[in-house]
Amino acid sequence: MFTFAAGLIACGTDSSSGNHNASDGGSVQTQGVTITTSDGSKSDGANFSLRVTDAPIDGLSKVVVQFTAVEMKLESNAWIKYTLPDPQPIDLLSLHGVNTADLLVNLPIKPGNYKQIRFLVDPTAMANYVELIGGGMVALDVPNGATNGIKHQQKFSIPSNRLANLTVDFDLRKSVKFKKKTGTYELKPKLRLVVDAAVGMIRGTVNPALLLAPSCSDLDVDTHNAVYVYSGHDVAPGDIDDDSNAEPVATAAIKYDPTAAQYVFEAAFLPAGNYTIAFTCNANAESVDDDDDDDDNDPNDLANLDFFSVQNVTILVTDTTFLHP
Repeated sequence: MFTFAAGLIACGTDSSSGNHNASDGGSVQTQGVTITTSDGSKSDGANFSLRVTDAPIDGLSKVVVQFTAVEMKLESNAWIKYTLPDPQPIDLLSLHGVNTADLLVNLPIKPGNYKQIRFLVDPTAMANYVELIGGGMVALDVPNGATNGIKHQQKFSIPSNRLANLTVDFDLRKSVKFKKKTGTYELKPKLRLVVDAAVGMIRGTVNPALLLAPSCSDLDVDTHNAVYVYSGHDVAPGDIDDDSNAEPVATAAIKYDPTAAQYVFEAAFLPAGNYTIAFTCNANAESVDDDDDDDDNDPNDLANLDFFSVQNVTILVTDTTFLHP
């Protein structure tokens, strides 16, 4: 029976929490951004910041995406485009838990209801790439990334006369697929967008003996271990295959923390509410496509995950985070 450590805490973060990969801490407006609107209206009345985070994947040491612009579409179908002065490369794999990178900071935006966000990326050869743990770089294909962009359909609101902090989670475990026949990698993005003022996080510890169970992918205590997070209580966990009855809303890696001398996990930027969490030590079953077709539901593409100990947690929005061993 798998059990998390007794000190598992579900709690929240305020919008200032997290480690930001920006020298100014995210307080200074991004300079040189060109703002255009499809209807010629002014993009003002409110301000927003946009941060990027991710849920990591095994087997890679870097996943670099070079962003060129961000577009947001209003419910009226008008859009606002923010073009960066220079392409900005971000190693998504370095951003997990509460770690984020600032993409757009304190920029004007039209308040109102939005329904889509998309990220345009640099089409230059090797602008987007993965780095293997054993060495070597491989191009990361982002289909139509320079034209249609990395799209995410989701409704969100920008209030008037205040700064809205938005975080987009690139779940790499769901998004990066190795194409076995071609030996290449492809980004099939699975994104979540949250307003930071309404989110919380889960931190917990894991008994290392459970990372060496017979059902694990290998005998390495540090590989292929993850926590899957599902919306609602008492959920039977399912695979990341777009075909299961239950799809995880987020995943989190389990890593050794030398300071705490514990194996820990951290799932952040989750809207307040009830969740089910489950552990697996063969999470690499989700990372390989056996063929080059576009059938995401092909049962031959994914091995079965073995889950241990399904537990209910409730996430609250507070200003404090905890890690109890």
